[in-house]
Amino acid sequence: MAKFNLENYETVEDRLKAYWSDNPEGRISTEVVHETADGTCVTIKAEIYIKNTDEHPVATGIAQETKGQGGFANTDAWVENCETSAIGRALANWKYQGAKAPRPSKQEMSKVGNKPADVKVDKPKMTTDKEDIEVLEKAKKDFAESITDKPKTDKADQMNMLIDGFELDKSVAQHYKREAFKKSGLSKDVESWTNDDMSAFLDLFEKEVAADKPDTDMIEDVFGEVKDLTRNCPECNKSEYIEDNREKKASDPKFSKIPSWSCSNYKDNDGCGWTAWGDTDCPTEWL
Repeated sequence: MAKFNLENYETVEDRLKAYWSDNPEGRISTEVVHETADGTCVTIKAEIYIKNTDEHPVATGIAQETKGQGGFANTDAWVENCETSAIGRALANWKYQGAKAPRPSKQEMSKVGNKPADVKVDKPKMTTDKEDIEVLEKAKKDFAESITDKPKTDKADQMNMLIDGFELDKSVAQHYKREAFKKSGLSKDVESWTNDDMSAFLDLFEKEVAADKPDTDMIEDVFGEVKDLTRNCPECNKSEYIEDNREKKASDPKFSKIPSWSCSNYKDNDGCGWTAWGDTDCPTEWL
């Protein structure tokens, strides 16, 4: 097993300090997207926002923890540890990982090579009805068919549950899975994947999702909120015949008596003839 120094890895706390320093009006939200019936295994999704009022996150991250597995922190606080890991992944998926520090956080790497705590974890009992079982089996089959003709077992099921946490349309999720798999270089036998392989695939999947972020979000990140500047007539709702005469009126006295705004029906224009004589007569968003 490769050796590593835990001190070379950033803590999620370090990433959070940098995030809040750069984005004092930001927001971080977390959500439990899956939990086993006995509560011993939990999956949490984290979303990072530049501003508290933003509709879309700039990055997301997802993590899964099981009671008593992957480090001593999971003996009693596996849910809290899972939330911390999800936040750390989301921050790294944006830009908050050290230039020289490896991508995983110290919290994530603390699970590698550590002896699990001596806690017995009972395998969750399946209590789903027939319909739930059919849905679960279909999800496993969909993932298997997306990258290989071989049937898959528990690891495909686990990966599907993680991907479901992104709440994407099924066809969109399938596209991202295919693209992530092409770039992963991993075996088509999902059952042979190690935990590191699954983590690497999930990183690629998250990057595919982030790469397709709407252009308006990217523009807002740089220039602030993007507003719809289309001017629709308050009477007929047409936009192509709206005329802004304010500059013309101010620069030439002979136009001083024309309306400040109009929905022109002059000559070939097909407007309704609506007029506004001052800034208070037109919609405020036009100003």
